[in-house]
Amino acid sequence: MKDSTGAGAAEHAPIAILGGSAEARVLAERLGNRARLWLPRTDRVSGQRASRLRDVRDLLTGASAIIIAPHPCDVDTLRLGAQLAKLSDLPKLTLSRPAWRPTRLDRWVTVRSAKEAAAVIPAGARVLVTLGRPALRDLRAMRNAHLFVRQLNIHSEAFSLKHGRYLHGVAPFTIAQEIALMRTFRIDAVLTRNAGGPGGWPKIAAARALGLPVYMVARPRVDTGPVATSVEAALDWLEARTWLDA
Repeated sequence: MKDSTGAGAAEHAPIAILGGSAEARVLAERLGNRARLWLPRTDRVSGQRASRLRDVRDLLTGASAIIIAPHPCDVDTLRLGAQLAKLSDLPKLTLSRPAWRPTRLDRWVTVRSAKEAAAVIPAGARVLVTLGRPALRDLRAMRNAHLFVRQLNIHSEAFSLKHGRYLHGVAPFTIAQEIALMRTFRIDAVLTRNAGGPGGWPKIAAARALGLPVYMVARPRVDTGPVATSVEAALDWLEARTWLDA
């Protein structure tokens, strides 16, 4: 039997998850009806709509802990998580998969933003871009480059730059598929962000196999407190901190 200090209530209180990553979805599934998942927008993989919370702070009402688990490169949601962590005295944990790390076989150029990448990618380059449509406004300076911008959702929007096109496709992609795509479009550089995880890795492996440079946008540095790098580690943390059933 639990004591009378609130431990018993915490055993059944919801776990607030500030989501957006694959790990957030898996954690919510593992927690079942204990999970209270908030998504910053439509999830691009599952298609699940953002929660209809008028105020994201409602996420914390009655919760026993908060897990900050957006996409590791989603700076806006990371900053929101940091703000929520400061506003609340709840136990809090950031769930973030490990970043990719280059080997001696990789040709990485680390940049802080798409705008910085645009300043260092050679003129006339044919670049596979996996930063999404919003990044195009920061890539306009690359007037002579040909940009091939991956899109995971089909749309009919016209390409906004003079040279290039959208490449529509359905993830996950294999290394062989990525190599074939890069050869078909004569890609000579890749511009991506350091998302980590297995989903986006094939394009990095393909660039390595073809000897192509990868312009890697580094993860934003946002202090959100202690970090777990896997769903299992987050569950262990919850069990220890909130009396979660094993």
